Amino acid sequence: MTLIQVGLENKLQGRTLAWALDFPGVFTYGADDAEALMRIPREMLRFEAWLNLHTDQPWVLLGGLDMHIYETFEVSTVLADGEPYEVNAFFKSDLLPLNADDIKKTLLIFNWQREELLAGVETLPKELLTHESTDQPWSIETILDHIARVESWYFSRLGFEAWLKSETGTSLRLLELSKNAVNRLLPELENSDQVFEHNCEKWSARKLARRLLWHQRDHIDQIRDLAFRYFGNIS
Repeated sequence: MTLIQVGLENKLQGRTLAWALDFPGVFTYGADDAEALMRIPREMLRFEAWLNLHTDQPWVLLGGLDMHIYETFEVSTVLADGEPYEVNAFFKSDLLPLNADDIKKTLLIFNWQREELLAGVETLPKELLTHESTDQPWSIETILDHIARVESWYFSRLGFEAWLKSETGTSLRLLELSKNAVNRLLPELENSDQVFEHNCEKWSARKLARRLLWHQRDHIDQIRDLAFRYFGNIS
């Protein structure tokens, strides 16, 4: 039996985000707690299958699943420099330092996600990269730029210099710069128990790793959805 410790993040843009806390990269959305929890088993199976595509020695072997709600966090909004700022979840488990194995697995998943992201983008026509739909103001090109800059911003929450703060260039160049920085800097956080606070939001190495994998996967799925919709409209 595989125990799934779940952290629930409520009121995130009107939805609930369920985190499988011991399995970075696994998360689900739902209209409420029940719906988000119901989707966890299927997402765990999808994650296991995805890992099996990348390694002959996967570290997730699922039997029966036993889900337990570890903690619930209510998202709030504060004012920061006169602008609304969303305070996202900090769970008790985020206090646990990352060990060498945690960092190794996080970087493996991060880099496999990045390969998937770039391989998918390379197959898209150039006009789709800059296409903006009426209900999605961000083009794929803008999303790619955003992924890289948010990775830089995440590390700045833990005291690192935001390496893309003044960088310009194509989104692919920024993604490459950011990927190299993530691979270089994340190992520096091994065994760090520091907790930082910005705008009433707490950050730690484990929270950074959790959100790093969530953010990239979330936007990979968004880009895939935009591509499906685009090709469906022109067929």
